[in-house]
Amino acid sequence: MSEYQDHVRQSIEGQSVDPDEGLSIDAMRWTPDPVSEDEETQTAADTAHALLDRAADACLSLLDTVLGDGTHHMVASASTPHGVLTEGQELTVIGDTLVINEAATMRVCAVIAAGMVGCGTGGLVVRTFGPDGSEFVRGWRVRNFWLRPLTAQEIREAYTVIPETGEPVAPEPGVEYRQAERVPRPDQAPTHGASASRTAPRDNRPPNRRN
Repeated sequence: MSEYQDHVRQSIEGQSVDPDEGLSIDAMRWTPDPVSEDEETQTAADTAHALLDRAADACLSLLDTVLGDGTHHMVASASTPHGVLTEGQELTVIGDTLVINEAATMRVCAVIAAGMVGCGTGGLVVRTFGPDGSEFVRGWRVRNFWLRPLTAQEIREAYTVIPETGEPVAPEPGVEYRQAERVPRPDQAPTHGASASRTAPRDNRPPNRRN
């Protein structure tokens, strides 16, 4: 694991839960309806497709409404019972032009989807090189089946503090750590012709625990 990827891992582990969100990580986990053995495989496949759709929607919304012009180094990471998954990609946005590797994007979406599974956690860090020569880092954690912004302090701590020891690390020169923007859901801010999610994981939480 590279130093940069390790920083990404640090940004999604040990983060405090925002009390304003009202629901803990455990409370956000959902349990599928009971199914027979014959239906179990199909149910798992449907859930996987639903999570991939949701992760793709989040990535599209990020691209269309948040990132802006520049070259963006994007790294997604998810901690699962089977280990840590990490995928990255580089993309460039110039006005209405997007230069992107679709295969790499799908791998990033798959990692974000893995972080949406109830027993997993995940996050996304984007390092942007702006057309004006600026360089800054933003981050989002995966929570409640979406990308939730990290504060400037949270992303700074991820890069300048060793979580295991609390020992400080000198910040990288010339890099700004910024508050991440909110990533709109498709039904809140339709993106440039992008379709909304076709499917989503069934929410079996009690009505009083839903948003």
